[in-house]
Amino acid sequence: MKMKKILLVSGCSMTDKNYVSGPNPEIDTSYPKWPEVLAKSLDLKCINLGQNGAGNEYIYSSLLEQILKTKDKSQIGLVIPAWSQCQRKDYQEWNKWKQKRVDPDGDVFGWLRKTLRYMISLQLVCERYNIPYKQFQMINLYGGWTNGLGKTDFEIFDNRNDPNYEFKYTYPGDRDRDIGKLQKLLLDYEPYINVENFIGWPTTEPLGGYDIESETIKKSAKEMAELWKNIPKNEEMNKDNVSQIIGRDFHKELILSEWDQHPNEKGHQKIAEFIYDRLG
Repeated sequence: MKMKKILLVSGCSMTDKNYVSGPNPEIDTSYPKWPEVLAKSLDLKCINLGQNGAGNEYIYSSLLEQILKTKDKSQIGLVIPAWSQCQRKDYQEWNKWKQKRVDPDGDVFGWLRKTLRYMISLQLVCERYNIPYKQFQMINLYGGWTNGLGKTDFEIFDNRNDPNYEFKYTYPGDRDRDIGKLQKLLLDYEPYINVENFIGWPTTEPLGGYDIESETIKKSAKEMAELWKNIPKNEEMNKDNVSQIIGRDFHKELILSEWDQHPNEKGHQKIAEFIYDRLG
């Protein structure tokens, strides 16, 4: 019997096959995640290395190590890194990976450069071994940080009754100026990216790109613009409206709950279908 080739994937909580909701642990999340759904459509065997909270160093390193230890590289049918936010920090204690939500060292420009180097390096490794690959940005690469990083779903849920709780971090810089610099960085590295193998490059809507989350389980810019017509511009989060505000950008039928915007079973199917349609 012919052995199936491998779909090798890594990513963050949007990819983690063992994801359990922090604010809603009672929700059954044992359904197949998008890599498993995609592997079935492609008739491949899935190796899903996604890990909750992972940053881009983990995503790169986990894929690299799996490629290196696979003796017959021709058995790898497709490699997919589902890149995460650039401000996350990954580190190892012996063989266990751990994460910090925000790297305490450097700044957003250094974090972006680091991620771009991971993207290019993984591309070179796959091309060195003639391994098919497709890259994409699963969640916004730097927008979460420049827009004022929201606290985690669990933190928001845990502090929902505290009227003085700050639900977002404050961006430490000139947001508009720095976004322009970040966009320039993306374009500076573009000559080294195989854009034919990068779904949604250059990852951000102002430059004509996108991330997968925004194209699948989030509402479109047009839908959000229509919604915001009826929302006061000075509206702030408080204990009475926080769940409605943090979930407002998402299609409710595709996420776990108002407190947890990770994809539910239908959401993962939607993501898998979106990626499948762009593999050609």
